[in-house]
Amino acid sequence: MSDPMTMEKPACGSGKQVGEYDVGIHTLGLFLVLLFSIFGAGFPVASKKITWLRVPPKIFFACKHFGTGVLIATAFVHLLPTAWLSLSNPCLPDFLIVDYPPLPGVIMMVSLFSLFVVEMWMNSKTGGHSHGGALGFEPEEGHAHGHDHTTVTSRPQHSSGHDSASSDEIHQKEELQSAGDKNQAAVSTVETWEYEGQMVDPLVYKKMNMNITLLEGGILFHSVFVGITVSITIEGYVVLLIAILFHQVFEGLGLGSRIAAVPYKQGSLRPWLLVVAFGTTAPIGQAIGLAVRNSYDPNSAFGLIIVGIFNAISSGLLIYAALVDLLAEDFLSEESKHLMNSKQKKQAFCWVILGAIGMSIIGAFA
Repeated sequence: MSDPMTMEKPACGSGKQVGEYDVGIHTLGLFLVLLFSIFGAGFPVASKKITWLRVPPKIFFACKHFGTGVLIATAFVHLLPTAWLSLSNPCLPDFLIVDYPPLPGVIMMVSLFSLFVVEMWMNSKTGGHSHGGALGFEPEEGHAHGHDHTTVTSRPQHSSGHDSASSDEIHQKEELQSAGDKNQAAVSTVETWEYEGQMVDPLVYKKMNMNITLLEGGILFHSVFVGITVSITIEGYVVLLIAILFHQVFEGLGLGSRIAAVPYKQGSLRPWLLVVAFGTTAPIGQAIGLAVRNSYDPNSAFGLIIVGIFNAISSGLLIYAALVDLLAEDFLSEESKHLMNSKQKKQAFCWVILGAIGMSIIGAFA
């Protein structure tokens, strides 16, 4: 029986093409992916911004949580397995196959920790919680968070030789009052705006804006390679294209519903730019694939390593963003206790599971 370590290493590459490349149908596929991607990400945003497109809150609620499941499944079913398969191809250098096969997991972990560091830095700038969400208002009248930032309780003074302690206490109160006055003055100078009848907390808006940007960044990384893969595929192209169209719609709905939840200023172009960025990234990858179809080989050592590394990075970003910023925030945060009752949480989680199941089924084809 031969030792696997002494077996001859296979050569990277696909070899000869299978079938004839149809430029027309691949070009049509590019425009279909563009259309479906823009629709998927754009519809939730348009339904928030355009009056006659307004959808019932229950539909938006379903899309938001269905999309969370889609994004989680994208990370675990699409990105992570692809990264591991690409970087474990036996034709690659021994460092990846024999010496250190866990490399995709390390890359994913580093990208996850990197995103955590960014979030930690953002929290130091915006505060640890949102005080009523992005709109900056309490969901219930008279609701208390269980803490008080401004109340200082005075204790009775005793003339028992503790004058210095009383003096220190008074001094501490004065410092707290001075700090409170400074904070109030700083808040009063921050520009605020109205969104759906409520004043927006600018610091929380900044945090939400950063979160959605990082979330989309994780998605865009892998969308380019999805597009390239579609464009250079010949055998089974139609089946792959249909799967990718569903993939883009589901992923777009998940991302678009989160973009729509950010309270952008009236007339802001940013939500539309995020929609266009998502909608055009996979088609750009398809255009690249069309241009290099005769020279780029996804099964070459270069192609396998690039796809593996970028999918590992994307999976780390998406796993953290989907589980921490979306799932945990929606179901486990202090704020969620006041925004959803037990029945609504069960309904929301059912939508999350349906989204994950739907994307996992598509994972069998794309």
